Amino acid sequence: MSARMWVLVVFGMALLIGSTNDGLAGDACKKVTFKVKNSHNSGEKILIKKVKYFNKANGKWQTEVVNQYLYNTTGEEGSPTLNLVPFATKDGLECSHGYICETAGDNLRDAEGEDLTKIRFVYQYWAAGVWSGELESKEFEPVNPTCTAGKTYSGGKNVWAIQGTK
Repeated sequence: MSARMWVLVVFGMALLIGSTNDGLAGDACKKVTFKVKNSHNSGEKILIKKVKYFNKANGKWQTEVVNQYLYNTTGEEGSPTLNLVPFATKDGLECSHGYICETAGDNLRDAEGEDLTKIRFVYQYWAAGVWSGELESKEFEPVNPTCTAGKTYSGGKNVWAIQGTK
């Protein structure tokens, strides 16, 4: 690839990263993580796929797929392509039974400085050698709901636990 092409690729990536929807609708609350304990009644591992959060300011539930990142691949005809994929090619965060697991950190749209008053996890559990369908956890309420960059939502001293029933 020529030097000119590399410059165009880098410039294009900078534009792509700098022109997210965050600027159109509000500030993203960046690098937010969630801690949850796998206490599922199956006694098996779970796969946390999404986090749903209720933004009190706009009165809406919003959903974030956990553990995603951008990486560069070569597309057809050798053209560079940006792809959004889950970490380690898994679609979510796998958590062994009895463990407390933490998501990698996501940017929550329209949430910086806002109160996220309710949290739910969308997950699957391992049963008889296959993953179940997607289920939704019970609703959790943060002790301190205000979203700030780098925040970890965990339920405080009593870590939130996915138990398999709402």
